[in-house]
Amino acid sequence: MFILKKQGIMKNKITGILLVLFTMISLSKVANAWSEHPLLAYQVLSTIEGLKSKDPIKVKSLKAFLIENEKQLEAFFLEQERWFNQNLSYYPPLPSELAFKATGNADDILERFYRAIRLNPNVRMKLYLHLLPNQELGDRPTISPEYLTTLNDYASLESTTYAELIEGEMVSPFDVLCTANDEPDYGFDLGLFEDNNTPQGNIYGFGIQPFGDPNLEYGSQAPFHMGFYHEARIVFFFGPFLKKTLPEYRINMFKSLAQFAFENNNPYWGNRFMGWGMHYLGDLSMPYHSVALPGVSPLKMIWTNIKAMLGFPKSKDNAVQLVSNRHSALEEFQWQVLRQAYDSNNQNHPLLSALQNPIDMVEYYDNFPREVVAKESAGKAKMVDKMLEKWMPNILVSDPTFETPGSVELSNIIELTKEEKGEQGITEMTNMLADIFKSYSMHLQSFYYMIVG
Repeated sequence: MFILKKQGIMKNKITGILLVLFTMISLSKVANAWSEHPLLAYQVLSTIEGLKSKDPIKVKSLKAFLIENEKQLEAFFLEQERWFNQNLSYYPPLPSELAFKATGNADDILERFYRAIRLNPNVRMKLYLHLLPNQELGDRPTISPEYLTTLNDYASLESTTYAELIEGEMVSPFDVLCTANDEPDYGFDLGLFEDNNTPQGNIYGFGIQPFGDPNLEYGSQAPFHMGFYHEARIVFFFGPFLKKTLPEYRINMFKSLAQFAFENNNPYWGNRFMGWGMHYLGDLSMPYHSVALPGVSPLKMIWTNIKAMLGFPKSKDNAVQLVSNRHSALEEFQWQVLRQAYDSNNQNHPLLSALQNPIDMVEYYDNFPREVVAKESAGKAKMVDKMLEKWMPNILVSDPTFETPGSVELSNIIELTKEEKGEQGITEMTNMLADIFKSYSMHLQSFYYMIVG
């Protein structure tokens, strides 16, 4: 009994130190999986026959959509909650008082909807389009990103032009779908846990934030955008909190809402909901969102934390910084290379070509996010980490004393890579991303066909 007690104490200590590690490392100062999702989605979806040429659809506010479908939505959400409880592991049931009820009160219908899907109630829900580089604005007015996101720091959005839409005008469904691919990063999942010190966190029933840094402005979104389904058993043994991930919940909710909207003759919200689901699906294709510590073996992870428990935290601190740095470097490199391809209108660029030419289609099914997307992504994590170490500038990915996120060096990542690794560094990293993007392309197309047919 004494031995078992001591083993339990040791497990709890290791679990505790692992929790600290993952809290720091899972998101660190990196907010997203891929930067500017529409840059990817546009290429993927443009290859779907007939999608770009579909007839324009009428823009409709979320409030108007909800009012029109209020009675049907009550039954819809009841069925969704039943399905979630039966099919999603570690799903925290919706508190009964948050269940959507058709009261007929238009004044609070948005609030009732946000509570029913447990979304940040401060989301903007503006009517707008995310324009691609070189895409014409036309006669539409622009809208500042500060009106699109709940984040105080929206500097990453300022390189994009956003066009304001007016309810009732006609717009391309393709443009609506591409635009929506970026929206979940604008504050959907912020402040939803009990320890986030928000009104919604106190009532939404998600419990304590399992990982990600709750002290960062965007840190609380981590459990909704990361899915650690394929860690080693020993990692789950000491870190059971890693199982408490929620992207499957978001993907299935928005898939079902998209189908509901289409079935009820509202293609604007059908496409917008579908784009939201694509965002979370795309996040799982990012190796740093499907493996907690890419490049760190389970045994090394535990040994690192044991040393920290014994008063030697340097190895742990180094691991935290390096994973954060590599995550940042991969995301920034992806974004800059894609933007350059768009700016030069280089349709033969390896990344654009990869997004337009997916791997062989796998038909979408309920466990597709976990068993196809996340599994494939996790399988590539070690390789990606090694490629970053080999082909990215040393200061950005191999120096634990340097903080890559937000650095001037990160903003000059392409130039630094050329200087240190030559053109081969750019080529090798681009080809690695192209391999991931071929899979990403299939994932989004499979999701689209599941919803639209």
